[in-house]
This record gives sequence, structure tokens and C-alpha cells, in this order.
Amino acid sequence: MAKSKSTSKRSKKPILKLNRKKPIAVDWISDLPDSLLSHILSFLTTKDAVVTSILSSRWKTLWTLVPNLDFDDYEVGFLRISSSLPSYSTWQRPSPLPLLKRYRFTFPHIVSRVWSLRNANPNPPKKFRLRWQNDCDPIHVDTWLRTAITRGFEVLDLDIYLPLPDHFILPFTLFNHCKTLAVLKLTGSIVLDPPSSSAMGFPSLKVLHLHLVEYANPGSFSRLLSCCPVLQDLAVQILGNKDGENNFKIIVPTLKRLQFCIHIPNYKLEINAPCLEYLYFVGNIGKHVLLANLSNLVEAVLETSDSYLSVRCLTELFDGFQEYGKRVWAFLRALYNVKSLHLDSSTTECLCNAIDFDDPPMFHKLAYLNFGYGHHCLMENVLPLLLHQAPKLAVLIFDKKWRNCCVDEGRDCFSLEKMFCEDIPECLSSHLRTFHFQGFHRIKDELELIRRILKCAGVLKTMSVSSYPLTSEGKVYVLNELLKFPRLSSTCRIAFN
Repeated sequence: MAKSKSTSKRSKKPILKLNRKKPIAVDWISDLPDSLLSHILSFLTTKDAVVTSILSSRWKTLWTLVPNLDFDDYEVGFLRISSSLPSYSTWQRPSPLPLLKRYRFTFPHIVSRVWSLRNANPNPPKKFRLRWQNDCDPIHVDTWLRTAITRGFEVLDLDIYLPLPDHFILPFTLFNHCKTLAVLKLTGSIVLDPPSSSAMGFPSLKVLHLHLVEYANPGSFSRLLSCCPVLQDLAVQILGNKDGENNFKIIVPTLKRLQFCIHIPNYKLEINAPCLEYLYFVGNIGKHVLLANLSNLVEAVLETSDSYLSVRCLTELFDGFQEYGKRVWAFLRALYNVKSLHLDSSTTECLCNAIDFDDPPMFHKLAYLNFGYGHHCLMENVLPLLLHQAPKLAVLIFDKKWRNCCVDEGRDCFSLEKMFCEDIPECLSSHLRTFHFQGFHRIKDELELIRRILKCAGVLKTMSVSSYPLTSEGKVYVLNELLKFPRLSSTCRIAFN
């Protein structure tokens, strides 16, 4: 009995209840050092960085420590407008001027006010980006730019448009004091007139992008490049009717990437870049084009199409189809060491116009070929020729542009009568591992091309076909046809979507 009583007493001991308090919210971010917070804010635009000043007194002046200044007249125009507004691409953007006038402030007033508030920061800015496309004032641009040019300045990005015939001339102080400038991007109503002195320039500049800018004289472009001894990335866009002498010499030993877009009829171009790894050329190929020292080229994209002229008009503008086609073949000859080659449908059409070109180039290192096809291209001539000239080709992309081709299912777009029947290219029988047909439209000769590739490709691993929208019956029909074709490679898989 005594034992049972002691047991019952132990069981009646009170249960301790934990007093759970609500967690206290702690602002860990605000406790971070200024240097780290300013680094975080540097990933925002200036508009968004300034908005953080309303969070608390701790954040009121933090944005002034950000080393980047990024101004866009469109974004500032919608500063006080709800974020629920639809987004627009650049060319669709409505003008922000009505909104700026509605709130009784102007874009120059906002930018100047930000500059004045930021002047309290002893650390000068490292990056300045300005996009101003409505009522741009060159006086304000010059003032802000001179303020930005300080010791340690690294990035300048100007995208400005002035009403014709006004323009903005880059100040000479930019060439004299920006020894640390690493990135320079200029777009729009800007005139370049670099100094002739070799002592002035950009000894640290690695990225230079020039879009639709003007050059003070024929030698301005070459002088500008001579000011950039360590340049690695160059992008140039030239558009419109340029009267007079248009010379573009790109002789840069350190250059690795080049994007060159030109849409003027008469010009001279020389490219000498022994370290160049990537070349993207868009536009018409003029009579005087010299390419040299491109032995390190890895990837090249060639688009001879013109946004304003069709290929046929373009070739007639010069010396006829065959003559212009020979220029394209000559251009390709300089790319002999390339490993990846992209040819758009206009380029392959030009190649077809000069199929009798003497001694076509060999591409011993070419492993990837994107072959664009258009309606007027005699693909059955030029494609086998390119395959014969690329014995190590491993990936072939056949990119058919539907808008340029016939779309009747029973109509032939090209003739395959003799293709891959007797003389089979070495790459097709021994090296091709991937074939991708883009823009398939259930035309007889398209199926025949696929059948012949499957029949001749001995080491093919993947055959993929991407189609324009087909009916469910059409999809079943195409897939059944593909699966019926004999395959020389026993490991080949067919994918259709």
C-alpha cells in the first residue's frame, strides 16, 4: 500500500509549461556595413537605388555611396506611376514627356539634382550610363560627362538622340583623363573626333561599342582604335548613306570579339586581328574588303542580308549575282580555320549564285555548320560542296526559313536528284554525329533530304526535326515516314517536335 501511494504521488507532479514568446523581428540587412550595402544597391538602377532612401534614416543617404549612375529618360518619366503599367520594348516605348510635365519636373532637373546630392560622397563614380532620347540637350550631357570623368572612372554608356542636324561631340578631356576606362559604349547622335596624339587615349579600354555614331573625318575611326592598345571586344554598326570616303581599318593585335554591321554601298574594310576568336558580320560585302591574320578564329556568323534591300536588289546594285557571290566566297576563304560557322539564308543564296567559284576554301577544323536555306537557293549545289570542304564536320543544322520558301506540301523546293548518290562527303560517312532540320514543312524533298542523310551518315547519333505547326494527322504521317527510313548508323535516334 505504501508503494502504491508513493507511485500515485509521483504521477500527480505538475507539468511545466513553456512560455513561448513571439519572435522579435531583426533588421539584419540594415546592420550590414555601408560598403556592402552600397555594393548591393549597385545592381539596381539609380532610380531604384534612390527609392530605398525612404526605408529609414539609415538608408536615407546610402544610395549616394553607390559607384554606378544609371539614368534613363523613359524610366524617370514613369517614376511616380504605378508599376502595374504594361512593359514595352525599346522601340514601342511611349514618350515620357507628358508624365514629366504632369508632375512639373524635367529629366535634366532630376539628373542634376541627383548629381548635386551625390557630390557629398568623397568616392567618385565608376560607371555612368545615360539614355536620353526625348528633347536631349547636348549642354547638359557635356556637363554631366565632365563631372563623371574622374580618377578611377571605368564604364561609360551613352545612348542619346538629338534632332537633326544637332549632334554631340565627345570632349577631349575624355581621351586625356580616362586612363582607367575599361568599357565605352556610344549610341546615337555622337560625333567622334579622337586626337592624333598617341599619348592621349584609353590604355585600359577592353570593350568598345559604336552604334550609329558619326565620325568627324575618314581617319577618325582608325585613330580611335589606335587609342585602345588592349582592346578585346569591338562592336560597330554603320547605317545610312555615307557620302565621301568610308575607310574602316581594324588592325588590333589584342582583339578577340568583333561584331561589324554595315549597310552602306561604298566602303573599304580591312580586318587584321591575329587573336580574334569570334566574328559576326552583317550587311553587304563591298568590293574592297581585306581579311588577314584570322588563324585563331573559332566562331563566325555571316549574314549578308540587308534590312533595306533584298538580296536580288543588292546584287544588282553591285556587279550582278555571280560577281557578288564570288565576294562572299572570297570572304569565307579568310575564315578557313573556323570551328563553328553560321550562314544565313541570304548568304547561302549568294554562294549559290557563284557556284563555279574557283578553288573554294577548305575548312579542316570546321565541326559545326548552321546552313540557312531560302527559296532562291540552289541548295543541292552549294550544300554538298560545303560538306566536301569540311571533312571533320560533326554537327549540321539545316535552317529553313519558311517565310522565304514554298509551302505547298506536294511542291518541290529543291532538287535532290544527284545529292549524296555517288560522291559522299567524308564528314557525312565518318564524322557527322548530329543533324537538325529546323523549319520542316512536310514537303517531299525535305523528307528525301532526311532519308539520304540517314542512309549515308555512318556514325550519326541524333537526327532531330523541328516542324512548323502541323495537324495531328500530319504529325503522325511525318513520324511514321521518318521511322521507315533505313539508317546506316545503328545508334541513331530520331526526334520530331
